[in-house]
Amino acid sequence: MRFLRYFYPQTLKNKLRMTLFAIGFFPYLFILMYSHNLGEEKILENALIVHKIQIRDIKNHIDEQLQFLNKEIRFLSSLDMMNDMIVGDIDKRIAQVLIQKQKDLNLDMHLFALDKEFSIIASSSQTRHFKYAHLFQKALNNKEDYFFTEKNLMLFTKIYSSLDNNVFLGYLLSEYALTNLQNFTIHEKGIRSMLYNPSSSLHIGEVYQEEFSEKYIVLQERLKGFLSQWFVVYMIEKSVALAFLDAFILFLWGLFAFGFVVIMAISWWLSRRILEPIAQLSQATKSIISTKDYSTQVSQIAKGEIGELTDDFNAMIRETHHAFSVLEKENTLRLFRFVQLINIFSAIIQTQKEEDCIAVAIKELEKFMPNQQFSFSYDFPHKKDTKPKMMLYMRNFKDNTHDFYGVIYLNALSQLSDEYETKFYRSIATMIMLQLEHIHLIHKTQAVSQAKSTFISHISHELRTPLHMILSSTQYLIGYENLTHAQQKTIVTMESSADHLLGMINDILDLAEIEAGKVIVNLMMKSSDEIIEILENIISMLEVLAEQKGVSITLESRVQEEVLTRIDIKLFKQIIINLLSNAIKFTDKGSIHFLIKLSKNTLIIEIKDTGIGISKENLHTLFDDFSQVKNSKTNIQKGSGLGLVISQKLARLFDAEVKLLSEGEGKGSTALMYLNF
Repeated sequence: MRFLRYFYPQTLKNKLRMTLFAIGFFPYLFILMYSHNLGEEKILENALIVHKIQIRDIKNHIDEQLQFLNKEIRFLSSLDMMNDMIVGDIDKRIAQVLIQKQKDLNLDMHLFALDKEFSIIASSSQTRHFKYAHLFQKALNNKEDYFFTEKNLMLFTKIYSSLDNNVFLGYLLSEYALTNLQNFTIHEKGIRSMLYNPSSSLHIGEVYQEEFSEKYIVLQERLKGFLSQWFVVYMIEKSVALAFLDAFILFLWGLFAFGFVVIMAISWWLSRRILEPIAQLSQATKSIISTKDYSTQVSQIAKGEIGELTDDFNAMIRETHHAFSVLEKENTLRLFRFVQLINIFSAIIQTQKEEDCIAVAIKELEKFMPNQQFSFSYDFPHKKDTKPKMMLYMRNFKDNTHDFYGVIYLNALSQLSDEYETKFYRSIATMIMLQLEHIHLIHKTQAVSQAKSTFISHISHELRTPLHMILSSTQYLIGYENLTHAQQKTIVTMESSADHLLGMINDILDLAEIEAGKVIVNLMMKSSDEIIEILENIISMLEVLAEQKGVSITLESRVQEEVLTRIDIKLFKQIIINLLSNAIKFTDKGSIHFLIKLSKNTLIIEIKDTGIGISKENLHTLFDDFSQVKNSKTNIQKGSGLGLVISQKLARLFDAEVKLLSEGEGKGSTALMYLNF
């Protein structure tokens, strides 16, 4: 559309030309299209009618030939000489008649006289054995007087004695070759026909392996009489059937081109005559605009509507000159007010305390409106107090409510003048309330952050150092040879407890770093093969712990083709180590199976163990902070309850996801990690 506007601008002149052109062209185009569609429909209809008449002629000729043949058979069966069948046609009179009749009909056919057992008594051929007895019997059972073989139509009638009509002698049968139907097919330039039996796939005439829907119009009709299962297929080349239509369309296109040129020329000439005075007026207005002299008046260009347009334009110029003067003054005042309003907002948002926010707001409002007096109160106004005021509320995020904070009174006004003034003061009040909430949230967040930092720092310095000393001492005592078995057991318990406590502290510190956004993520592109190699290294590192418990670890990959994914290697290793450590920790016997597979656009790492499992009721709590699920059978409760939480939060740092599934207690569990690629 922009390209069209560039080469054909949407000016009044062009629009008028297009309108005049459309007024003449579209009715003309409609008439042409109607003539085209009506002519095409009539021409095609007449062409199809002609060819359908030819199809019916073919059907009638075929039916006439077969009916004539059937009548001839019935006539021959009624001759007196058929009584010779009783003595086996000794003098061959029946055979001579059959041979002569075959010559008279001049068709590819044979005539047979058969006895009751379908044996040949006389025939017009040398055939002495009739081989279609089973088909003949089937036709008799169906009470039909014809049947088909592979390539022939067999018409027959019963023969009775001319001396006694109750004496049945046999049958007179005509073996009519279907190839005779070839005489009824057409093979001319652009027109072809064939006969086709869909049930037997038998056809008479040429079969063409061309795309008929593209090149031909194909018509078909069912034959009647003995060949009611056959169809006449009539094919006409479109170029032949629609030759006159093509010439008619070509004529219409020529007429269309001629009319298009004539209508365009007329519309162009009319638009020029109509718009010439307006173009002169446009030139005069451009001169006024370029000189910026809105006091100039345009002289009369023409009479009538154009003259009235000139007078109206001069009046508009005068009003425009006056309006520009007033608007310039108003814009200067509005710009000054707008700058003052921005200064008010700027001063308010720079305050750090609630008291300063109120004081600065009142001070700036008094600068903005020197004739107005403002005052602030923390007391809720009395119902009878009707003075204009700005009510201030503070949001209570805990209860999701708004608590009253205070009110700013407009002392110099008895009431607000209009709706816009009310909206103005409401906007000022909203800005003040937002800043008060902002200050409140900053103070609250700073207090919470300070308390959290103090707590973490206290844990880091006051707990980790003594724990390291305890671990060092217990590790030293474990190697001391003079301790009794009970003493060594106590020392080992102390070391295990201290190590567990140190791990919990480290988990808390890791969680605090994640939530504080202090974890640095270094994303790298890694292939599925490289990820499998990382998993193999982690398995090798932790396999010793699993072997101590008699647990085997296996790795299986179902990734058929290499894919790439973005991960942080350090965080990825930490997550897999956490998940595998959990699997080893809660699996006393059996196996742990790693499976890497693809699903849509996701690389899935599955860690399935045969451990204690988790009840379905407790699955949803596993990713809560400090969540520990006790197994009802083993009464086991291990870990800090932060491992899965940390793993999930670390995974989300590089757009991954961690989930845990279990069918129930004693049925093992499955940890899943999803990596997008």
